[in-house]
Amino acid sequence: MSKSLIIISVLLGLLAGGCAPVLRKSNGVRVVGDIVRGDQERNVSITTRNQDRLVAIALSDPDEDVRQAAVELLKYQDILTRIAFSDASRNVRIAAIERIKNDDILMNVAMTNSEPLVRLAGLEKIRNDNKFFDIAMKNSDDMVRCAAVEKIRANNVLYDIAMSNSVPFVRISAVSRMTNQKLLNNIAQTNSDLLVRRSAIRQITSQPLLAQFALNDPDRDIRKTAIEQVMSQDVLLKIVEGEPDSFLRYMATRRVNNERLLIKIALSDSDPLVRQTAVNKIKNAKELANIAENDQNDGVRAAAIKQLRGPLLSDILANDPSPDVRLAAIQNITDEDSLIDALIFDEDPGVRAAVALKIINKTAITAAALSDDDYGVRLTAINRLSDQAALETIVKNENRHELRAAAASRLIDQSVLKTVALSDSHRIVRQAAIERITDEAILEELSRNSNAAVRLLAVTKLANKLILSDVARNDPYGPVRRAALEQISDPVVITKIALEDIDPSVRKAAVQKINATETLSKIISDDTDQNVVAEAKTRLKLLESMPVRNRP
Repeated sequence: MSKSLIIISVLLGLLAGGCAPVLRKSNGVRVVGDIVRGDQERNVSITTRNQDRLVAIALSDPDEDVRQAAVELLKYQDILTRIAFSDASRNVRIAAIERIKNDDILMNVAMTNSEPLVRLAGLEKIRNDNKFFDIAMKNSDDMVRCAAVEKIRANNVLYDIAMSNSVPFVRISAVSRMTNQKLLNNIAQTNSDLLVRRSAIRQITSQPLLAQFALNDPDRDIRKTAIEQVMSQDVLLKIVEGEPDSFLRYMATRRVNNERLLIKIALSDSDPLVRQTAVNKIKNAKELANIAENDQNDGVRAAAIKQLRGPLLSDILANDPSPDVRLAAIQNITDEDSLIDALIFDEDPGVRAAVALKIINKTAITAAALSDDDYGVRLTAINRLSDQAALETIVKNENRHELRAAAASRLIDQSVLKTVALSDSHRIVRQAAIERITDEAILEELSRNSNAAVRLLAVTKLANKLILSDVARNDPYGPVRRAALEQISDPVVITKIALEDIDPSVRKAAVQKINATETLSKIISDDTDQNVVAEAKTRLKLLESMPVRNRP
């Protein structure tokens, strides 16, 4: 037996016995693993406990996992320090860090190591706030600085970092960990960085302090940040009454929940957005009605109207000069007479269309569908129209094909639909009519019509398989034959079409439905169209890949 066969036999024996092969066993190192999966299945064991031997392995072994395993047993601090700074592998360096006990060495690692993640590993072992402060202030890596800040709990240390660190993100990180309100207040008042000041305000919980910033700080962003945390309704009212910036008044109004204050704001603020924000939160119907009738801004009036019910809405629908306000009134009106009046007399097509969508009165809907001046209003009304005579009138007399199609799609009378399908000048209208036809005799008649477009539409609705088969074989228009073919399953007819149809696209469609491999082979050998042949090859390959019992 050859040497290679012996090795293979040994390996197979080991695998059969459930043991992973030993990849390496020498000089205090034993590596067991899978020769196929390689590093995915390696298990390293260090069999020596001799520190000098461990040093040699940790410093010079070519395999990273072996060096790491040796490091995890090392005790020599100088060697561990050397490895932490010089090993080519980050993982080996971090393993060395885990064994180092000297804080000064760990500090040196955290400050100077070339690997940021190794610096972080050193940082994790340090327990001294002063060292954290030095790292946060002086480290060349911003990520390490922030990680050091996350270790500090003393507010005075965090304060010093927030006030003097050279990295803005580190200053903000320090502020976000502070709880001392006096120190936070000092940062918010005196720090030169606006973002740091805003971060300090977000940490402030004292409502009096927040009120001072919200009311008095010269910086708009600071006032905004403080307003977002103010809870006192009186302070919020002072902001709304005294703040010159309308957006900040809006922000304050959003936090007001006192009905009395909201009404005051809604009635007196100079900015429509502020008034509307207040109105959206008011529940008092009397005050809302007053605003709905008297506010000078369309949006404010509309906001009030959306919360109202009752007769006032009818007055607003009839008299308000703004279409947007009248639209808002329509949403909650239940008075049908008011809606009819608006459908007849309102000058805005959008308002009339909204009424046509809401109204119940059939006579009014019919009138709008037949005679409104605006296309959109008529279309909305037609889509709600059930009067068959009116629909028929529209289909026969309307110039715009979109409106004729909308009317056809609501017709019921099969003979009328047949007439539309045969005579209308526009395909969309004919299609809408045919889609409503359910009478099989009419569909069969349409499928024989001289107009190919009518035949194509009718075929898609036909249920009679004999007629569909005849159409699929004999219609003079390829797309009609193909549409009929899609709806039949007779293998004889499908085979004849695949072999005989003059249109390659029809033959190709038939090939997709063939399940006889001999037929497909014949098509591959005889058909002259490359696309048909390619489709037949694909179909044949699919069938041959399926078990016989599972073939269609």
